[in-house]
Amino acid sequence: MRSIPLDSRRLTYFIAVAESLHFRKAAERLRLAQPALSQQIRRLEEELGCQLLKRDRRRVELTPAGVALLDTGRRALVQMAHAAEAAQRTAANQVALLRVGFLSPAAFALVPDVLRRLRLEHPYVHLVLREADSVTLLEEVRLGQLDVAFVRGPIPTPGIRVDTLYEEPLVVVLPSGHRFARRARVPLAALADESFIGYPRDPVPPLHDAMMEMCGAAGFSPSFVTEATEWYTIVSLVAAGIGLAILPESVRTFTRRGVVYRPLAGEQRHVALTIARPLAPPGPALRACLHIVSQVTGVRLSERT
Repeated sequence: MRSIPLDSRRLTYFIAVAESLHFRKAAERLRLAQPALSQQIRRLEEELGCQLLKRDRRRVELTPAGVALLDTGRRALVQMAHAAEAAQRTAANQVALLRVGFLSPAAFALVPDVLRRLRLEHPYVHLVLREADSVTLLEEVRLGQLDVAFVRGPIPTPGIRVDTLYEEPLVVVLPSGHRFARRARVPLAALADESFIGYPRDPVPPLHDAMMEMCGAAGFSPSFVTEATEWYTIVSLVAAGIGLAILPESVRTFTRRGVVYRPLAGEQRHVALTIARPLAPPGPALRACLHIVSQVTGVRLSERT
């Protein structure tokens, strides 16, 4: 499937129609003639090769493709606005720009504290934040699209430097009504016959591999009923009774009615949170960030290649 560059103006027009589900109201909001708006939506559909809206004389509805574009399109426009703002602020104030990537929830306990101190101690640094999976973030660091990223590791990636900041144990996520929900620790082998919610290996190989290895050591291969890439989706599926999950302990930062988090009995398996940055010597903003990360974690981060 070929990649098609989207016109941000047409994307804005589509979002206005999708949010109101009414061409006249959207045209008024955009201060655009309704026929011109309809024409722009048709051209967008032609470019993408799919129908985004079902419309007749009485109503407008989103197609599945339209729902997908609305969600990702909103985020894309926000990212574009942030990029433009960063460029303008840098040009106007000569501030230092620091592009930071992070993986949730792994970085929740660390990244906010680091960024708070960075803002207090170095107010000239303008932050641009990016949340994605580990593999994506590492590639963006390698390509120079990010200055630093907090990711799961280790994932060997040529051209970048990766240091381990700390390791955290895995916990089991259970529905609050589960028979083991009141236990202080849960023996993994006792879950052999349970259904699990997994996550694809490609975005975070160390996490997937750690789970499979610990289940194998407990004498079983987990039975997956479905997979999800977002940790809050996985936890919500557990709350719905779809299955159990094994996630890093940092998932406890997400309070969700209907689930409990329990440590696993026996030998613990851990996954690492790492910091990745280019091999080149850091500039002033990245150097300040690395210094604060070292202070917070106690891990010495060399500035040499």
